[in-house]
Amino acid sequence: MTQPMILTVVIQSILFSIGLFKIYTDVQVRLSELEIRLKSVEKQDDEIYAKLDKIMDKLTQIEINLNNKADR
Repeated sequence: MTQPMILTVVIQSILFSIGLFKIYTDVQVRLSELEIRLKSVEKQDDEIYAKLDKIMDKLTQIEINLNNKADR
């Protein structure tokens, strides 16, 4: 192989490696963003479930109180 051809192959290899590295970093950044969003949504879900549990407890207590009044 001639020297210009070797130089071309080396440059193409370097550019290909840089391209792969850029794709890898872009994917990692997007995955990190998705993980942050997922944690945020899970936190909101936990808060909603906690509120729903409180509502169910209050409804159960009201039902018990109404049953006790009806039994009197």
